[in-house]
Amino acid sequence: MKLISKTLIYYLLVSLPLLLVAGLLSYFLIKTELRDGTDETLASDKAQAEKLIQSLNTSYPVYLSVDSLSNIKLSSGAKLKSGYSDTLVFNIEEGESVSARMLRTYFSFNGSTFQITLLKTTMEEEELLEGILATFTMIIGLLFLSFVIVNWLLSKTLWKPFYSTLSQLKKYDIKRHEQQHFNSENTIEFNQLNEALNKMTDKLYLDYIQQKEFTENASHEMQTPLAVVKANLSLLMQSPHLKEEEMNQLQTIENTVKKLSSLNKALILLSKIENNQFVDSETVSIKTIVSRVTGNFAEVIQSKSIHLNIESSEDLYVKMDPALAEILLTNLLQNAIRHNKSEGKIIIAIKHNQLEISNTGEPLNIPKEDMFIRFKKNDASKESLGLGLSIVNGITNLYGFKVSYSYADSLHRFKVDFT
Repeated sequence: MKLISKTLIYYLLVSLPLLLVAGLLSYFLIKTELRDGTDETLASDKAQAEKLIQSLNTSYPVYLSVDSLSNIKLSSGAKLKSGYSDTLVFNIEEGESVSARMLRTYFSFNGSTFQITLLKTTMEEEELLEGILATFTMIIGLLFLSFVIVNWLLSKTLWKPFYSTLSQLKKYDIKRHEQQHFNSENTIEFNQLNEALNKMTDKLYLDYIQQKEFTENASHEMQTPLAVVKANLSLLMQSPHLKEEEMNQLQTIENTVKKLSSLNKALILLSKIENNQFVDSETVSIKTIVSRVTGNFAEVIQSKSIHLNIESSEDLYVKMDPALAEILLTNLLQNAIRHNKSEGKIIIAIKHNQLEISNTGEPLNIPKEDMFIRFKKNDASKESLGLGLSIVNGITNLYGFKVSYSYADSLHRFKVDFT
């Protein structure tokens, strides 16, 4: 959920109960005021009724209203409860019972006790109260709506620098070798955030450049010593005075040097890919490259009794560096061979804008999210450098392709989407 939405919800959670409480309090206050006004009118009518008793000096009932509900009559002895009360009376004009306020009191005069009953309908007051309540509800509704709109617009304006920074941060790619600078803002907090991001990205950029230069320099500097070691080993192994044990030790050293040389070449290749040093792009035939690469590995595939099946109803043409296209397919096929089982199978499917290479094999013992991380290997294979899939990932990222991995039905599937 967006921060603006969360802020708005919290405001509403606080303001809605307050508005409801304020509305209820206003309703009861107005109702109380109207009731007090009615009671005052009844009290005034009571005083008039007492004066009337004194002036008429009669024991007959006196009706003070047309409906005879308000009256003065001689008390029979047992007194009813006196005071103000709410009641219902039938209104002939409305044809229904309506609310009324009644005052019953007793007045003694010339040795007689008179019961005074005064009644006043509150229909007008209720209609007035309903009108006030409707108006108040409409005002609250408009205030609520205005609050939501104004708060949303205000929040969007206030948070605009934040979203600008966020958008700029999403587009930041350190591999473009560009330093990122976030603009200063009028809001102190956003300005502090941008300053912190500027420092952080500058540090990241500097560390990245230093690490990249170190990798490049170290890889290039290692080439000459490795070549010298390999040449001397080759000469030493040709010596006729070597014993079998010494020859085996030299063979082990040579294999280690070869692996180190392969590792050095792979790191140099990764460095070149990340530095975008492959600028020659042309339309290449994936079907042709698959045929060439599988031909290169034909003996290895045959020696491991692996069944190779190539499915291609149509050719797939991709614009990229031909050397990188061959490296991409070589690494995927080499991975499928290395992690296959004896008498297993490899399926290469060329589809519309997609290449899929599947191979039989045991399930992963590492998270599939780590498949394309450098030096992450599914097993402790001495043959694997742990860089093949990293190179595949680097090539696909360079051209904006997408490589994905899945495992189902005892098949490892690597899919390259060239769209």
